[in-house]
Amino acid sequence: MLELTRWSRNPWSVFDELEALHRDFTRGLDQWDSARGSARKRDVFPPMNIWASPEGIVADVELPGVDPKDVHVSVTGDEMTVTGKRAGDEAPEGSVALRREREVCEFARTLRLPFRANAAGVKAACRNGILRINVPRSEEDKPRKIAVEAA
Repeated sequence: MLELTRWSRNPWSVFDELEALHRDFTRGLDQWDSARGSARKRDVFPPMNIWASPEGIVADVELPGVDPKDVHVSVTGDEMTVTGKRAGDEAPEGSVALRREREVCEFARTLRLPFRANAAGVKAACRNGILRINVPRSEEDKPRKIAVEAA
């Protein structure tokens, strides 16, 4: 005759085990991300999109809520740096903050360019929270066509 034994474990422990498995899986993914050297988008401020051409680069820098007068762009040799400050919000008088996710911060991002820049020709303009920076190549670094003479 088959004898059934009683479970010595709590039947709800399967949920505890699933929670532990989920926690370990998430931790493993986080370690995998950091091992690859990838940065999550929320860790990088300000985010940038950059395009290159033979004439130079165009960088779009996302700066929501940042006053353009608090942003500085500098170009030296083959490096471009964007620095600035994001100010905080003034809470209405008599109110209590329930959530504060937009931090007040100073930021700096430096980008190594694939060429030496013409610092005198750099232009920057801010529109709708996007700072567009045009960085031209120096004349010495522009590709040149060499005429081949027949001998």
